[in-house]
Amino acid sequence: MKRAHVVLFSLGILTGCAGLIGVPDLTFDETAGQGDPDGAAGDAGADGSSPGDGGPTTCDESKLQTDPKNCGRCGHDCLGGACNAGKCESVLLAGGLENPVDLTLDGANVYVTARGNGAVLRVAKDGSKTDVLVSGHDEARGVTLDGQNLFWSNLEFAGDGGDGYWGGVWGCSLPACSDVHLVTTADWAANVRYSNGFLYFAENNNGVVVRVKPDGSMRTDVGAGNKPFSVAVDGTHVYFQANADDLRRVQLDGGSQETVGPLSYGGALGFVAVDDERVYWAYGEYESPKGFVYSALKANPAAPKVSYGTNNVNSLGVAVDATTLYWTNEGTFDGTSSAKNGELLACPKAGCSGDPVVLAEGLSAPGAIAVDDAAVYYLVFGSTRGSADGELRKIAKP
Repeated sequence: MKRAHVVLFSLGILTGCAGLIGVPDLTFDETAGQGDPDGAAGDAGADGSSPGDGGPTTCDESKLQTDPKNCGRCGHDCLGGACNAGKCESVLLAGGLENPVDLTLDGANVYVTARGNGAVLRVAKDGSKTDVLVSGHDEARGVTLDGQNLFWSNLEFAGDGGDGYWGGVWGCSLPACSDVHLVTTADWAANVRYSNGFLYFAENNNGVVVRVKPDGSMRTDVGAGNKPFSVAVDGTHVYFQANADDLRRVQLDGGSQETVGPLSYGGALGFVAVDDERVYWAYGEYESPKGFVYSALKANPAAPKVSYGTNNVNSLGVAVDATTLYWTNEGTFDGTSSAKNGELLACPKAGCSGDPVVLAEGLSAPGAIAVDDAAVYYLVFGSTRGSADGELRKIAKP
């Protein structure tokens, strides 16, 4: 018989590194252009040119170990980072953040929520500017875009009566974000995502997954589970992690729920991502630091799953592009602070043929990830809950 494990998340008790970031731990009972892994897209042409750059570039092959414009191969640009031993290093886009937890991208900017001071930030992708769009939204979590508007979810908000954790989903119009408004209230709203004309989010304390129009209309519960946390949406389904031993999905307008794959070992919830063919998810084990990263075929969830990495430690963030899966391992937490052994890793989506590619290491609890054509953007939560040493970083795709 499994022994039940209960974490008093509402009281802020930290268990493992997932407790550091504030991801709810599971409670179980016995019923319950550039970036191809082979370098093809970034290889230089016969004239020394880099694909898509409009012309030839100078590439001294004797300097591929140190040249940030031709790092490891001709045409592989580190996008402002250093080149060390033929591998690009990351670039700090914004530092001094108070426990950043989620991010999303548009063409020029990264949008970040920081749970420590309830801030919603806009950071230029080149790191040249940071704007604080919103502050004081306690426990700001998920963030998403619909093209013209920004939305975020938070666990609390001013004016909720001051007694419990009563949160909501908020929005504003870009670029000014001067019309901040409440879309809908929710009891611990987490990880809002926009898709198909609707916002989807986990209402953690009420145990439901919610769909609502950006104007607050047509709100309905489409899924259910004990303490749902993260969601991902495609053209037909909502995929979500909840306090159960499996990842689940439900049709966009609700209905019966399907099991997609494992979410077991008494784990702490992580993030979920989808592409055209597969769904990807990460989580950490409650009773040890071990982490897990899986993907499943959306067309046949019962088919064998693909697992990624064999030495993961408290896995959390996931993101995908056309060829590659990226994920973060938070690393370990000694009860006071991060051990600074977190990692950003990558493997082909079809599976790791050997050890994952280590893009960055020695990090203080890295979490959410987002990707564009050239780079991977990732958040570093910081040394401990309440600290102001969190970061937003960018690294060129391998």
